[in-house]
Amino acid sequence: MSSAIVMPKVGLTMTEGKIVEWKKDVGQRVEKGEIVFVFETEKVSFDVDAAHSGFLFKIIVGEGETVPVGTEVAILADSPGGDAAAPEPAKAAPQVAVQSAAAAAAPVATTAGNSTKLRATPLARRIARSSGLDLAQVAAASPSTRLKKKDVESFLARSAAPAAPSPASSAAASAQGSDGRLVKRTSMREIIARKMLASTVEAAQAYMVVSVDAGNLVEARQRLMPSMEKQTGVRPTLTDLLAKIVAVAIARHPVVNTRWTPEGIVWLDAIHMGIATALEDGLVVPVISDIGAKKLSAISTERQNLVEQARAGKLLPEQMSGGTFTISSLGMFGVEEFSAIINQPESAILAVGAIIDTPVARDGAVVIRPMMKLTLTYDHRIIDGAKAAAFVGTLKEVIEEPLLALA
Repeated sequence: MSSAIVMPKVGLTMTEGKIVEWKKDVGQRVEKGEIVFVFETEKVSFDVDAAHSGFLFKIIVGEGETVPVGTEVAILADSPGGDAAAPEPAKAAPQVAVQSAAAAAAPVATTAGNSTKLRATPLARRIARSSGLDLAQVAAASPSTRLKKKDVESFLARSAAPAAPSPASSAAASAQGSDGRLVKRTSMREIIARKMLASTVEAAQAYMVVSVDAGNLVEARQRLMPSMEKQTGVRPTLTDLLAKIVAVAIARHPVVNTRWTPEGIVWLDAIHMGIATALEDGLVVPVISDIGAKKLSAISTERQNLVEQARAGKLLPEQMSGGTFTISSLGMFGVEEFSAIINQPESAILAVGAIIDTPVARDGAVVIRPMMKLTLTYDHRIIDGAKAAAFVGTLKEVIEEPLLALA
């Protein structure tokens, strides 16, 4: 008996997925729990495990294709040649637990039509096919147990008979140059590039910088830390305090909590705060929902849980959706000032720099104060300069007197 593999539904908001990579080739054995394919949503990519063991009989949806949730993408059979019986009908795709991955490892594949099973990546096989090359020749001349793109290209370079390079290998050679190396973009990097480029094109981004005395903010964190850690087991960070303070400022200036749409400007009631989180190979923005209604202890706990899930690759799409404003901080890296790109479809983003001891004038004297630079990037289609300045002014006021927000 054969069964259908379908595009799973991950979380509540997913409606379609794009096949990024098949981890198995047609005819290859698949063990239960083994990764079969990788797909991506608008936010992140996921690994999909086999529900039971079998052989990959047919791939219906190829790499690069996008299909709705529940669509049959492949057929898994009990034997390599399939089964005469029709595959079991696919049930409506439930929400499934799959593993989020920024980049999947290279798959192991089998060369069809060859009695000796050759292990090769899909890219290696594509280059070989376009060059009219038998992979068995490459395997015989290569020490690799799993053939990769570089093995095929090396064989072509050594071959006495010139072979026409594939478009992929030609592009790689051109990009790599004589003293560099080409690294394939991950799915996460593709998503980041697409969203950031779209943001710069779709929004009229303007910038505003303000210097803030962070002395009282640091002191407030130190005073709150013992009781909050005892209560929740989580130590509040400066980002937690800033997130709460930003929510207070947004509530006073609701124009910041808006979205531009073809029909008009949407004024949003709840504030859903995105916290830009750096991963080893990219960036995600988990969202703390309705942050204005939450206490600092709840914000700290939720922020830590989201960051831990992000670093473990377990965030669901809805945990990265619906944001209305984003905070991006690079202060921990010593960056004093930077500007961030708006996370569409939001209207603004706040870039937070490092706290630096700086000589400043106070009451006619020069004193050393812990200063921090904030840069607001805002969509000038919606937010005028005066409105942005008023928001930044409130932000500065509350940061310098944080008890106004934390009371």
